[in-house]
Amino acid sequence: MKGKVIFLFLAWKEMRYAKMKFLLIISIITLITSLVLSISGLANGLSVDNASAIKNMPADTYVVEAGDTHQLERSQLTEQDISSIKGGSPLGLKMVEINRGDKTVNVSLFAADPNSAFMPMTAGNPKLAPYEVLADPGLKDEGLEIGDSFTYDDKKWMIKGFTEKRFSYGHTPAIFTSLDTWEDLFGDSLTYQAILFKNERTIDTPSEMDIASKEDILSNVPGYSAEQGSLNMMVIFLLIISAIVLATFFYVMTLQKLHQYGVLKAIGTKVSILLRALFAQISTLTIAGIVAGNVVTYVLTLVIPAGVPFELSITMILFNSALILLMAWIGSLLSFRSIVTVDPLQAIGSVK
Repeated sequence: MKGKVIFLFLAWKEMRYAKMKFLLIISIITLITSLVLSISGLANGLSVDNASAIKNMPADTYVVEAGDTHQLERSQLTEQDISSIKGGSPLGLKMVEINRGDKTVNVSLFAADPNSAFMPMTAGNPKLAPYEVLADPGLKDEGLEIGDSFTYDDKKWMIKGFTEKRFSYGHTPAIFTSLDTWEDLFGDSLTYQAILFKNERTIDTPSEMDIASKEDILSNVPGYSAEQGSLNMMVIFLLIISAIVLATFFYVMTLQKLHQYGVLKAIGTKVSILLRALFAQISTLTIAGIVAGNVVTYVLTLVIPAGVPFELSITMILFNSALILLMAWIGSLLSFRSIVTVDPLQAIGSVK
């Protein structure tokens, strides 16, 4: 047999001989993968449900009321403030309750210039008449469709279309109306929450106003930083724990075979072949566990209730799968050291 494939032969023969042991390792990797993907999907789902209106809005610079925290809905800018900053687009935001029959729904009411890039895209890009809105697709779960009406502030509103992307704020679906409607709605008590600019820039602002980045606005969305920090920390600890668990499994597995490696080294088998055989085993087991974990996670997404915020993208799946594979490779380094340092004579002498 050629030296190039002998390590594959060694790896495959052992996996066929000790099926149950290797199936146990695969099952553990499957559970780890499924857990990592599930928590990542929950973190991303909460992120979308809490702040997708900010994430998907093409604004990089926000001018808001000066304060310790740049919480968007607490910022209050007057018409005079708006007129003092040139080149930006005003944004209104208010958390409201809309009524449809006997049903009440909490939403985030946004107001933006319909002719600007800050009004969300929707199929056909319909023009908004007074008291017409573009709505987040999440409102479909509340039974609302295009053409349906609802009431707020004793006024009748109508859904003109649904946004192409998700737009939620503070775990409530967003609805977007025109600035004309916003001005008519609030009259003498009219205020805006921000002035938007598409690119990052330096702006001369009065002392009563601050410049905030998109990241700053995101971090001050109520509950966003706490949710994401907690869940991301769980994923990090889970990856560290998975590396320790896999390293322990592979190390114990290697210790059980040290006398075999000693015999193979004694008869002239190169250390590089033994290392490649172990690497092939670890890679095969880990990839099989990752694939199975992805399948388990996919099945879970089919049975998760519709109200649970859960979002998994292909990029996130590939990234987390690659991290788990990397953790397995890092965990295998201890096993590699055992093979390199094993003394053939001592290993042979330990066989009983």
